[in-house]
Amino acid sequence: MTDLGNTPGSLRDLLAEIEAHQGCAVESPESGSVAVDARHRVPTDLRELHRLCAGVLFHVDSDYPWWLTGPSGVVPAGPLLLTPEVAEQVAAEDPEDLTNSCYVIAQESPGATSSQLAVIDLHPQRVGRCYLTAWDSFGLVGEMPIVALSMAELLRWLLGLGVR
Repeated sequence: MTDLGNTPGSLRDLLAEIEAHQGCAVESPESGSVAVDARHRVPTDLRELHRLCAGVLFHVDSDYPWWLTGPSGVVPAGPLLLTPEVAEQVAAEDPEDLTNSCYVIAQESPGATSSQLAVIDLHPQRVGRCYLTAWDSFGLVGEMPIVALSMAELLRWLLGLGVR
């Protein structure tokens, strides 16, 4: 058993389950890995997920589709949500601030300017926590609920969003 009751192969099984749902698709794996700051840590289950797929589309036939990014889409959230200048200032003034270690892992309605994001925290003490956020709530205490503590939990959470 691994953390949170995930067993080897469970991500593969979960991806097969997701692909069987109407409006969901698992993208074929691609080469490459997540590029992160040297102070951050990529969790094993995220590496395994990207070994199995290059992303997952959820509920594409709904008003609120989601896309779980592939390795190249896992980018620092700070410059995207705070602006590069503000993110740089926060990093300089408070290196331990949560916003410095969050990376985009999934997004609602890809390409929409007001969409919500799921970000993954890659700080060694909080590695793997996934938060729901948007441009107006990123980094605000109490405004970024934890939606998952592992990739399996995040996949299940995203799949469950279609059952509204």
